[in-house]
Amino acid sequence: MRGRGRRGLLVFALALLAGTAACSGSGAGNSVPKREARATGATSSPAPAALRTPAVTLAEAGRALSGILGAGAVLEGATPHLEADRRNILEQTRDAQEALTMAAFNSSAGALPHYTWGRPELLVPREQQAPLWFAAIVDREDSAGDVRSAVLTLTKYGEHAWYLSSTSLLERDAPVPEIAKDAEGYAVALAEDDPTTAISPRLMAPLHATSAEEGSAGFAAGLIEKGPHTTGYAEEIAGKRPKYKSDCLGYDSIFGASNYPVRALRTADGGAMVMYSLIRTTSVTAKIEPCADIRVPRDAERLASAPGARKELRTVETQQYVSTVPAKNSRTLARVIGYLGGVTKVMAN
Repeated sequence: MRGRGRRGLLVFALALLAGTAACSGSGAGNSVPKREARATGATSSPAPAALRTPAVTLAEAGRALSGILGAGAVLEGATPHLEADRRNILEQTRDAQEALTMAAFNSSAGALPHYTWGRPELLVPREQQAPLWFAAIVDREDSAGDVRSAVLTLTKYGEHAWYLSSTSLLERDAPVPEIAKDAEGYAVALAEDDPTTAISPRLMAPLHATSAEEGSAGFAAGLIEKGPHTTGYAEEIAGKRPKYKSDCLGYDSIFGASNYPVRALRTADGGAMVMYSLIRTTSVTAKIEPCADIRVPRDAERLASAPGARKELRTVETQQYVSTVPAKNSRTLARVIGYLGGVTKVMAN
């Protein structure tokens, strides 16, 4: 009976991915997260004389998102928990989300966290080129009842398969961005080198990395707001160096733009909401041997082959972000409004 139940569970999860448990087409696109208080229809951009057929319809996007979130919920709640459940969840991911999901599975043998998802606001660009993609803003509730608004991006690789590419949780005090939409509810995707915003989408990641490394003294200070994920990182690094030095250890942490996709949508104020990833590499090095023990961080122990290192320890984090960028010539600064990340690799020498 247990074997038959397990096969039935996997079949049900795969059926969700195939779209048999699809949400209704345009209804999913018009719903919004709980914390959303704006009236999106009041600020829709005027309809052009003739709208092009969308590359991805709202109905298709709704089915893809419903299938992935539904299958994930089934597999996360499976009892008993099997390795096959993790493999099936991992197969639904790509890009930065795949790296974080794999690291999460490798770092813990425990049960998977279970989330309940609200009704999404679909952000589907009308015009775009392959690989096709769309975003969604949706409330995520964990098993403790904590609700956070999340920004998800899904990408279509191949002819039929949709994958979860990234997930970022909006800061609790951050307003949900208002995305510009046409008369039929479709968004506008921006090219990576779009010149109409204060920071082009492809430059947001490297400028963010500069702010995280150089802090308020860096040249990005006049472009990006201060915060825990920008200048806060620089302050954290500067604060840790003296302690490590007193233990005859060197400490450094650098940030860089990743090779994962950069996605951007036009906001109602003429700016952009940009979704991208950074890679943070932190190094702890023994200056003199023998020196103090270099220990692997507790939350990353299962990713390492040993509990510590003699000469050098490097930890690599994959960080997913959402930022808002003002329109060109605006006096406001870009702001990081969403984040989700974790350690994805540990290297000990």
